[in-house]
Formats: sequence, C-alpha cells, structure tokens
Amino acid sequence: MKEVSLFEEALKIAGNARVQDLGTISTIARCDFDERLTFLLRAKVPCLEYISLMIENALLLRTNRMGRVYAGFEKLSRMEAVAERYLRIADISERVYVFGEADWKPPRHPNMKVIEIPHNSSLAREWFVIADSSTLRVALVGVDEDGFNVPVLEERNFHAFKSSDPAVVARLAAIADGLVDSSLAA
Repeated sequence: MKEVSLFEEALKIAGNARVQDLGTISTIARCDFDERLTFLLRAKVPCLEYISLMIENALLLRTNRMGRVYAGFEKLSRMEAVAERYLRIADISERVYVFGEADWKPPRHPNMKVIEIPHNSSLAREWFVIADSSTLRVALVGVDEDGFNVPVLEERNFHAFKSSDPAVVARLAAIADGLVDSSLAA
C-alpha cells in the first residue's frame, strides 16, 4: 500500500481560504456540522465519535446502493463497538472499505472489505469516515496527536477536518480508492 496521509491530502484539496478553523472544542452542535461546509477542529475522541455517528446515521437514513464508504479506525479493534452499525451500512451500500491495523478481525459481510494497514503507516494514526454517494457526500478525517500510549484512550487529541463539499469528498474518495487498489495489488 502506498504511503499517504488522508488528513494532509484533505488540507491540500480544500485549501486554506475555504476552511473555517473552529479551534479546540469539546462538543459540536449539529447546526455547526450541517451548516459549515468545510472546517477544522481540535477535539478529543468523544467529539469525533459524535461527528462519525452523525455521518453513519445519515448513511443509514439515506439508503443508496450506489454509494461507497471508507472508514479508518487506526486499529481494527476500535471498530468493535460499532461493528453492527457498519454491517447495517454495508447492507445498504455498494461497498464499505474498513481500514485499520490488524489487531482484531471484523465480522464478514459481502459488501465490506477490510484493508489492513501497516503499524508504521500514516493511516495507522488517522480516523476517517468518507461517504461518497449521490445522496450523501461528507468526509471526516482526523489525525491522532497522542497515539495509543496514553492512559485513557478516549482522552486522545485529534486534529480533524470535515467537509461536505462534493468536490473535496470526491477527491478524498478517489485517494481512498487508490489505497484500496494498491492494497489489493500487493
């Protein structure tokens, strides 16, 4: 698999002029998520979990067999708590690609493909959910600033990027597709 940081790519694609910086936040309101096209933030795990949940719920409510979802969990074991939700998303999606370091084996589903990433990869430090379909185009990409060597994993800090700009999401999905292709070729 080629080495790439989706977070760095997201920043390049969006450009600084179009990105609002919300600074460090502890929570995010749904209106901020919905009304702000593209923004940056620094937050702990619970805030990113909530943003991810908003995207996942939107996927479940906007059934579309033509859509693709790319989700990065750093370590596959971080998916365990939401595995049932991702199986349901896979039920209604063309394909769901799950990325992570192979420390747990996710359940199998015909529409879900697991992409194992190396421990030293940039993606092993990134959390992302990219939904690319005709009914929902949104991306959340965050980089873990603390790593897994902290006493409380939910206290980890992330620098994150969210966009609902269709052009930004399409380009991030294309990069993720390239990662899938390169992992299958290996």
